[in-house]
Amino acid sequence: MKKNDFATFLVYVAMFGVAILVGLMAIRPIMEDFKTAFPVNPILLIFLGLIVGILLNAVILEVGHVLGAKVGKYEILNCTILGACFKKIDGKRKVVFAGFDGLTGETKVKPKDPKTSSLSAYILFPVLFLFAEFIIAMIVIVTCQTQEKENPSIAWLHIFMITILTVGGMLFIYDLFPAHIDSTTDGYLLTLLSKPANKEAYNHLLLVEAAAKEKKEIPEIPVYDDITDFTAELNLLTVYRHLTQGNPGEALPILENIFSAERNVSASMKANAKALYLATLLEAKDRTKGKKFYEELDDETKRYISGIPTMACLRAYMLIASFVELSDSETNYAIDKAEKRIKTCEPNHKEAEKSLLQYDVDLVRDAHPSWTVYLLPWEEAEQNKGDSDKK
Repeated sequence: MKKNDFATFLVYVAMFGVAILVGLMAIRPIMEDFKTAFPVNPILLIFLGLIVGILLNAVILEVGHVLGAKVGKYEILNCTILGACFKKIDGKRKVVFAGFDGLTGETKVKPKDPKTSSLSAYILFPVLFLFAEFIIAMIVIVTCQTQEKENPSIAWLHIFMITILTVGGMLFIYDLFPAHIDSTTDGYLLTLLSKPANKEAYNHLLLVEAAAKEKKEIPEIPVYDDITDFTAELNLLTVYRHLTQGNPGEALPILENIFSAERNVSASMKANAKALYLATLLEAKDRTKGKKFYEELDDETKRYISGIPTMACLRAYMLIASFVELSDSETNYAIDKAEKRIKTCEPNHKEAEKSLLQYDVDLVRDAHPSWTVYLLPWEEAEQNKGDSDKK
């Protein structure tokens, strides 16, 4: 199980645990004490509370994001709440159905100035709104507790507000979990942006994503000397641009800076940078430097590459098999992993890695004309289409 998969599992266990505890310790006693006083079936009442709680808290979170983004000097690209996406299309405000990266919604923003725009309010406002909801709900709950013995008819409101508050608490746990789980949460952003080097870098990433979505030219991104996992990820965008443009000499020093960093960079990031560095060296006509770099690699990095967890590792493994170990079976073993690795590839790197993989496979075929080299997924699809057209 990957680290972020385990973190996601923990979050959902915590949310489920809160729901169970509230149900057994808070809602069940009220249902037993006032079971004849409810205007509707208590189960139906809880279900309605869940629906209202999800809707209310989803709105609270995204309204907080929108207002916080405006305070932080960001342009709002769109705001999606439970699939309803509010955005401008041809200058007019419209609502369309859209997917989203989050549990209940997502607000996409673009910095007006990468150096001065700050996401602090974007993260803080939803927390403040959830806290305000908690205060209001607790006032209603305490009022119900003090009056329901004399007036049992308000017991339904007690359960209704507890249910809404529980939903808010569960979303609070999810949204503020301080790690990357199955979406980019405010807790993850808070952890990420606690490092000064990441703040401006993240704004540049938002500009890149906005340009890609708007189908505009990708803006120039600075190369960061202060290396963290995040600035390294952003630097890789420049690396891939140089590689796809045929300028490996510009890319290699950036990769060296990543895997030479002494702190703030994970072992997996360093290993992946080394894999990308190695693959680039082995693409050269003179592969002496690449073979020497491979021989001097530490065992941990070699194990990382052999596991083929990324596209860079896949290409490095394939080129090692082709030009160092001269093994056609191991070369095809790597190619056989291509479809799976492409699906899990970082979206910003996917097209570049596909292009580089095609280039590398063609290198192998030219160097070993007697080998039967497997087709890449898109080559196989094209061949199948051609065969179908012939029929």
